[in-house]
Amino acid sequence: RKFDPYPSTPALGSNGKLSSYYELAQNPFQTFTGVLNTQFKLADNLSLSVIPYYFWGNGSGVNSSSYALNRGSNQNGVFDLSNLPTAAAYNADGSSTTGVYYRPSRTQTWRPGITTKLNWDVNDEHSVQVGYWYERARQSQTQPFIRLKSNGKPESIQPDSDYMVDANGNEIQGRDRYTVTPAQKVWAQDTWYFAPDWTLVGGLAFMNVEREGTNHGSLTERPEKRDQTYNKLLPNVGLKYQLDERDQLFYSLSRNMRVPQNYVLYDPGTGSIDSKPETSWNHELGWRYTEQDMTLAATLFYLQFKDRQVSSKDVNGDFADINAGAVDNSGLELEWSGLLPHHFNYYTSYTYTRAKQKDDLTVFNNGAAIELPTSGKQFTNVPKNMLAANIGYDDGSYYGTFGAKLTSKLYGDLTNDESIPGRTIFNLGAGIYLPVDKKIVKDATLRLNVDNLFDKEYLDGVYTTKTNAGTYSGFRDGDPAYIVGVERTVTVSLEANF
Repeated sequence: RKFDPYPSTPALGSNGKLSSYYELAQNPFQTFTGVLNTQFKLADNLSLSVIPYYFWGNGSGVNSSSYALNRGSNQNGVFDLSNLPTAAAYNADGSSTTGVYYRPSRTQTWRPGITTKLNWDVNDEHSVQVGYWYERARQSQTQPFIRLKSNGKPESIQPDSDYMVDANGNEIQGRDRYTVTPAQKVWAQDTWYFAPDWTLVGGLAFMNVEREGTNHGSLTERPEKRDQTYNKLLPNVGLKYQLDERDQLFYSLSRNMRVPQNYVLYDPGTGSIDSKPETSWNHELGWRYTEQDMTLAATLFYLQFKDRQVSSKDVNGDFADINAGAVDNSGLELEWSGLLPHHFNYYTSYTYTRAKQKDDLTVFNNGAAIELPTSGKQFTNVPKNMLAANIGYDDGSYYGTFGAKLTSKLYGDLTNDESIPGRTIFNLGAGIYLPVDKKIVKDATLRLNVDNLFDKEYLDGVYTTKTNAGTYSGFRDGDPAYIVGVERTVTVSLEANF
């Protein structure tokens, strides 16, 4: 599925070489996730949970374009390309597929980590939790060059083979970066039942994230090492009041942090390495009503962002963060769920979000400062309205669900000059609870899911944001890129808990 279809047959450039072909738009990807959830009862009032996990991802993404590689391609002296012909020699050889290559952007990720939590029921009034999370993520990002067959297809879509090497046997790379990100968080929280109908929760966390970037050098970049560290104290507080058996009021306040993406280590732009982490204060005030067969909830939220981050691409096509400054998200969330006769159930929710940019954004065009009218505009990729509804069936042996989600339009730029329309997507699910002996396997479920049931063609969100898709003072940042919604997708999975 493509929003702008790539050429179905090889398209040639003015030099007679293949320039674009849909067979080059290969995006193979593999993932693995493993989680071990262990619980230890240390005493009647003391328990410990230890949850190690591991994520692995390996794959690549690329568009339909070919990439030229010849003796003159080495801009930084990292490789010895004397083993390759010149561009002129390639152009004169009469072949449309020599001197141009399939160049995937490959990413390999390894993320081992562990979360530990100690829960201590001190007495009838206090319950304390202390915890520690650690992860050491590693990521390799490369761009090998792979030969094309005479029909325009790549020799291989797997970057582990058939790649080009220089005169010294080194794999030629359009990008070769390796990032290590040790991250850790420690926290303590006390839940205080200070009156029969009142509960107060207070906590404090400290988060530390390091990024260590090694640029091994490529056709366009010199070898270099850079690093940066981010840390913040993150407090949280919550208050609940039980009006009666069914009604509850609640309020919470918390601070969060999101660190810049790893590409700030490699962006040569001024100040990139010093990009500030995004921080926010999150307020929630709400009411919850619960009875045996029904739950209602209404929540007002207000999020104050500072140094709001959004992903974009620079003039070279490399990812770069935009610091949009201060952004306030405010809105309302409504939820209604419950049980119906004959094992049926339902769920519906509605969310309204006003994501208001607080500052006009200053950009530079050929050294000249231009102030863009972003203040008061809706923040990119945040819909104002979302509505979800679902009807389900569950009798303890089988279950089924049918639901829809409506999302209003999204803006692709910060000046709100370009948007994608809203959409409504339907999904279907079913499953069987498999009988188990419960000695080793506690439970097992066979699941069937059909996403985008009616195969609707739509754009699902913003992939890369632009500051302004319209022209201001002679400057236009370009066109945003969007995520193409998945076609009808059927998945079957087996889930078990031990």
